[in-house]
Amino acid sequence: MTTKEKIISALTTESDFISGEELAAKLNVSRAAIWKSVDALRNEGYDIEGVRNGGYRLVSLPDKLSAEKIENIIKARSVQPGKIICFEKTDSTNYQAKQCAILVGSFRDQTGTFTKSGAEYHRALFAAEEQTSGRGRMGRVFVSPKHSGVYFSLLYAPKNGLENPALFTAAAAVATCLSIDELYKTNSKIKWVNDIFLGNKKICGILTEGISSFETGKIEAAIVGIGINIKNGDFSEDVAKVAGSIEDFLTSEKKEIPPVSKNELVAHVVSHLLEFYDGFESKDGELLKKMMTEYQNRSILTGKTVHINPAAGMSGETYEAKVLGISENAELIVETPSGEKKILSSGEVSLHSFDFV
Repeated sequence: MTTKEKIISALTTESDFISGEELAAKLNVSRAAIWKSVDALRNEGYDIEGVRNGGYRLVSLPDKLSAEKIENIIKARSVQPGKIICFEKTDSTNYQAKQCAILVGSFRDQTGTFTKSGAEYHRALFAAEEQTSGRGRMGRVFVSPKHSGVYFSLLYAPKNGLENPALFTAAAAVATCLSIDELYKTNSKIKWVNDIFLGNKKICGILTEGISSFETGKIEAAIVGIGINIKNGDFSEDVAKVAGSIEDFLTSEKKEIPPVSKNELVAHVVSHLLEFYDGFESKDGELLKKMMTEYQNRSILTGKTVHINPAAGMSGETYEAKVLGISENAELIVETPSGEKKILSSGEVSLHSFDFV
């Protein structure tokens, strides 16, 4: 056993504090080795309380992602998961999903039947404790520090291709809100098109990307990436103006923080998401209506005046408009000061979290 493993073993058998001197003698190592190992364990997610002249006490074990646990929770919710791949650290879960999609080649043949590799990676989930190159819409950086949140991507290949990407993003937003509210007893909101808010802080971002087929020219599969901030991630001053976390919100509201694991949160979101996507496949109109009603009712933009900014690579000037609502196709319905009504797609405009006036 390593020194770290021996320390965890010793701390789990003690309910009270154990001094560094006692640990060093018990494990036959130096006090410096104990301090170094405890510091390393804390960096790995072990919550070890230290008191001057009092020693150390293990408060909790790391909350780590587990493919087996996520799968079991999803199945218990009567949903069939696909392949699940978990990382302690990766560049981006969307990138990992994209690389697998490239290896798959074609998800379906000309008859619409899954290819062997297509069947293997349809519904695949890629989840990580930390991302080093997380991205949001328009190429923005999505800060994804370890021990702070969960970052995951679902790869889904609809039978007839991706016909309305905006609905896939809307479904992800609703699935995330439902899951957070179920587990944390909150009332989360959506800022069109892909941001989840608690209070006045963004606690989740969503990025939907398409995988095109060279043979058919269709968008054959969708990669839906979701990043949820659970704890304070020591954000930079600029990021902290906009971003928050679930636990920060609960603390500010003087509410109890329930013991929700990362595996539970990911599994709940993916369960809801697969139910929505399978409903799209089966043309379940009632489910689609229910999902869009949730999306519309949770909008924090409706009734507000916002700055409409041209999306990256598109021409046009920024202008102000009042948000009237969201269409059944997840488009933003706005009215300009002159009274002109416009219906905007997510690919046409960019709304920053500081665009509200």
